[in-house]
Amino acid sequence: MRFEDKVAKLRIEKHGGRETAEFLADVKKMLEGEAFEYLMGEVDFCGAKIDLSLRPMIPREESEFWVGQAIEQIKEARSKKQEVARGNAPHFRVLDLFSGSGNVGLAILKNISDSMVDFIEYDSKLKEQIEISIEKNKIDKSRTKVITGDVFAGAVGKYDSIFAIPPYVPRQMKEEVMKELHAEPELSFFDKEDGFFYIKKVLSEAKNYLNENGNLFMEFDITQKEKIEELVKNNEHLYLKDNHGNDCAVMLK
Repeated sequence: MRFEDKVAKLRIEKHGGRETAEFLADVKKMLEGEAFEYLMGEVDFCGAKIDLSLRPMIPREESEFWVGQAIEQIKEARSKKQEVARGNAPHFRVLDLFSGSGNVGLAILKNISDSMVDFIEYDSKLKEQIEISIEKNKIDKSRTKVITGDVFAGAVGKYDSIFAIPPYVPRQMKEEVMKELHAEPELSFFDKEDGFFYIKKVLSEAKNYLNENGNLFMEFDITQKEKIEELVKNNEHLYLKDNHGNDCAVMLK
């Protein structure tokens, strides 16, 4: 979105169309590098309102694009299964790893009516952030469980789908990448090692938490595609694209 469009959106949606002192202060903050999304206080992600009041990682458009594709695939598959089961199919259990703001799990809850989502996020303060958005979207809390844990820690039973947007920026790129971030939490971006520590952990352990015929959806950086292909070559898989046409997520059965 162009700077001018962001200013217009701020004025109309946050400040009632008026150029108040508060509006001018927001524009000044944006000129000084504050993220437009933090100033707005929330973003839309596949139809879900994602609260940003505790300053989690800001959901990216690229992620929204492929997650939307995944949701449509799930809805189509669920529709066929429910026809066979004549409406008696069990709830669709989803595990949202590295939840951050909870944007992925919230989008699933908002778009798949029979879904139940367990969120797992390492940063303890983001448990409250996710719970704020659950309430903001008027989602029945009985459909959710928000867990503070590392990767799969706290996951219970088997899931129909696992979604993961792990930290995949190599640790050695921290200084370079931090210049581009808007005071977003480092935990959301930086891998412990070369960019593949968490990716490999998810790939090696996901099968222990998936139902038969369950799917893993995992995002990666477009520069990691060759290595990802090497890691998943022995598994049935396909790729999902971002809004720029790049392969940015892999789905494994």
